[in-house]
Amino acid sequence: MSQKSPWGKDYPRIRTIHLNKWERPLRTTVWTKYGMVKVVWKDVAGERCWFSSGTGDAKREAVPAIEHIEQMCQTMH
Repeated sequence: MSQKSPWGKDYPRIRTIHLNKWERPLRTTVWTKYGMVKVVWKDVAGERCWFSSGTGDAKREAVPAIEHIEQMCQTMH
C-alpha cells in the first residue's frame, strides 16, 4: 500500500537493488515515510531469506516493496 507524503513522493520507494551474479537480490535500500530500511538476502538451510534493519513501522511499510523485488527477480529467469 503506497502512501503520499507531503512532498509529493510515493512511499515506500526502492532506492537501490544489488544483484548477485545469478541475478538474485543481494541487498537493497527502501525508503519509507518512517525512515530507511536496509535489506539483505542470505541462504539459510538452502532457502533464500531476507533480513532487514530499521524501525518496526518502517519495516512493516517496506514489506510490499521487498516482495515486489523478489517477484521481479523471479520473472527474470
